[in-house]
Amino acid sequence: MEGSGWRLLGRRLLQVLPVLGLLLVVVFALQALIPGDPARAIAGPRATEAQVAHVRADLGLDETVTTRFASYVGRLAGGDLGESNRSDVPVTQIIGQRVGVTLSLLLGGLVASVLLAGPAALVLALRPRSRAAWVIERVLSVAINLPSFWVGLMLATVVGLRAGLLPVGGLEPGLGGHLRSYLLPCLTIGISLSPFLARSAATSLREVVASDYVVTARSVGASGTFLFRRHLLRNALPPTVTLLGFQAGALLFGTVIVEQTFALPGLGAEMITAAAQRDFPVVQGLTLVFGLGIIVFNLLADVAVSVLDPRTRTA
Repeated sequence: MEGSGWRLLGRRLLQVLPVLGLLLVVVFALQALIPGDPARAIAGPRATEAQVAHVRADLGLDETVTTRFASYVGRLAGGDLGESNRSDVPVTQIIGQRVGVTLSLLLGGLVASVLLAGPAALVLALRPRSRAAWVIERVLSVAINLPSFWVGLMLATVVGLRAGLLPVGGLEPGLGGHLRSYLLPCLTIGISLSPFLARSAATSLREVVASDYVVTARSVGASGTFLFRRHLLRNALPPTVTLLGFQAGALLFGTVIVEQTFALPGLGAEMITAAAQRDFPVVQGLTLVFGLGIIVFNLLADVAVSVLDPRTRTA
């Protein structure tokens, strides 16, 4: 990036700081949301008073709120997210063991959504009155209202269980087995996300096609790949990329549901398990990771838009 691009990145990072501070406060406050005495809830109903007192002292619940928050931020700065109440395994180790599955699912789901939404957007924008556009619009209208867990269950039932083409639970061994295991979950995310991307990209493309500079480019003989890449694609992508950044939260939440549906050992499945077992440090650590993920997604979307459209660098 040029100097203006780096200045934009610097401004975005400064804007992220208050959001990051709010995220830390919210994650720290999760402790207060545990019904009753947090120490008793973490220690368990059969714990003795001495054990509860030990948990309370270990969590610093006998200290002031400001002292506990400062201590919490200090531990985070040192990379310490605490230990699981159930297994005494560091939360960072749990995240490290499972983050690869979630990142693979996110990347695969994003690729699947682009592969599904891209051709649909082109047909809707460039052939809006064709029969194919009519069919695509009806399919998108249905798909946009389908819950991701239902899509996953249908794919698992039809493609996995009945046809026996792909695995529907866990990860098969080996690279080939992993790829096969990710196909249905990634397709589930792609089907859930692609209607939003397709409609956004189609709307942007229609506006670009009708713009004066595209009409002028056509009048001087520009066509084909040059016209598509130089004028259509580059000017139509920024709104879609921005939408994708806003959809980051939905995308992360979608992985939680999909991981549970297909029994994938990712962060989302661990979040549900930890919440059911009242494993507070794990829930707190994963909430922080998901929040940071949303912030990073939006920051990357801003950077991508600034690369695609240099005019935004002065905004």
